[in-house]
Amino acid sequence: MSVQKTIKANILKDIYTEIDKMYDSMEQRFVLSAEHHDLIIKQLNKLKDQLYLISENSKLS
Repeated sequence: MSVQKTIKANILKDIYTEIDKMYDSMEQRFVLSAEHHDLIIKQLNKLKDQLYLISENSKLS
């Protein structure tokens, strides 16, 4: 794995960890209906997918 890919993977890992913390925070602080629970997971997964695509198609600064 190239250095750039390793750096990108580490950046994504950190970002994904923060997104997971956002989910945990929402789940701990709110009583969510099944619909809202599923919506949060769907949207956060969508965000992860978009960030992955951005990292794959962008150079590091």
